[in-house]
Amino acid sequence: MLLKKSYKFRLKPRRKHETLCVQFAGARRWIINRGLHQRKTAWEQEKRRITLFDQNNELAVLKEQEETAWLKEVHSQVLQQGLQDLESAHQHFFRRVQKGEKPGYPRFKRRGESDSFRYPQGVKVKDDLVWLPKIGWVRFKKTREIEGIIKQTTILCKAGKWYVSFSCEVECEMTQVEPQDVLGIDLGLESFATTVSLNSESIVPNPRFLKRDLTYLRIVSKQLSRKVLRSNNRRKFKAKLTAFHAKVKNRRKDFLHKLSTLLVKSHDAIAVESLNVKSLLGNTIKSMARSISDAGWRQFLQMLKYKCEANGKKFFEIDQFFPSTKLCSSCGAKKQLSLSERIYKCECGLELHRDINAARNIRAAGMAVLKACGAAP
Repeated sequence: MLLKKSYKFRLKPRRKHETLCVQFAGARRWIINRGLHQRKTAWEQEKRRITLFDQNNELAVLKEQEETAWLKEVHSQVLQQGLQDLESAHQHFFRRVQKGEKPGYPRFKRRGESDSFRYPQGVKVKDDLVWLPKIGWVRFKKTREIEGIIKQTTILCKAGKWYVSFSCEVECEMTQVEPQDVLGIDLGLESFATTVSLNSESIVPNPRFLKRDLTYLRIVSKQLSRKVLRSNNRRKFKAKLTAFHAKVKNRRKDFLHKLSTLLVKSHDAIAVESLNVKSLLGNTIKSMARSISDAGWRQFLQMLKYKCEANGKKFFEIDQFFPSTKLCSSCGAKKQLSLSERIYKCECGLELHRDINAARNIRAAGMAVLKACGAAP
């Protein structure tokens, strides 16, 4: 079975390599902005649609013109991939329009925001060196071995630091596991996760990475808002704010990876409640929406899913309308609870924390699926 895996490492470029990376990212940004302006103008003035084929053919003409001859210094596939990204953005726009969703027309790229470029081929790796066409051998911090065949390589800049990301195809032999038990997981805000298995129940505290430094974020944001537009001081404070968000993101990602790996390695099957995080963010107050975003529920569920697939484990997402919180895990009676009620009390005598009760119900639903497909006795 072929699985897609990505490996991201910190680049350690020399000054000349970093200059070329900035040049390549700038060329990609320029070609995307030019292509977007072309498409927008052609549609507004002539109701004419410009295709990816047209813009790819125009690249050769641009390289022969004196004012854009500098494009010759950039790898041709980097520019083509930029136009491919623009085409994908338009395809997603039209798909959302057809479905009646909020479309969100593609926006122009800005310098210093998510600078990146991509190679579809031609990249080689030797020990802790990576060969980037038209840039050369660049050293990177190799923290683990790269498995599989490299299909795409992306160079990106985050908070002033350069990274290389390899997208690989790995041939995995799926080991058939006969799960005898399911781990039920209930996600929340008071505690990040409540887990229930056959022999144990545990609560994982919510680290709240953003909330811990929210005061610092407000101070820096306020100072940034007072700086003059396009001034050096504004650029410095914007870099400081970007570095802060990158640090919070890395902490959260590290926590989610470690927790998901631990749960997948120690259990044969995992059942979780499917969550529509986008809907939750749009239908709640600002402070709670910030807490939901800070928790990273959707990212955690995605990690659990692909790690279960890679390790031959079972993964179940219980329907989001399943009343896991309202059902009694002992007798099955249904009861309405307000958000402030943290203890579930049932007429049958059951009295326990509402999150543990929900996790028990999710685990029971997962066990029911296993029994229905014959994977559990």
